[in-house]
Amino acid sequence: MNEADKKFVDNWEKIKSQGKAKYIIKHGVGFGILIFVVNLVINYWDKWGQLSNTDFFVQLAISIFLGGGIYGIFSWTLNDYIYRKKLKDN
Repeated sequence: MNEADKKFVDNWEKIKSQGKAKYIIKHGVGFGILIFVVNLVINYWDKWGQLSNTDFFVQLAISIFLGGGIYGIFSWTLNDYIYRKKLKDN
């Protein structure tokens, strides 16, 4: 196993030991907020006055829970697949 693979495996084992839920929350929320900000800029760039509180919070919730949740689950699954493949190959 080369140095980069060893580093990935060691890092993933540490992250994995903290649990899937914590990983999804930590990484999903960050990604969801990023998606939310990008979405706001794209949709309300010249229309900030038209953004209502309801629209703001609905978009925030959808971005974090749906977008962030999907991203968190996907990235966990992908990293775990790569981890198992690296262990199997060596």
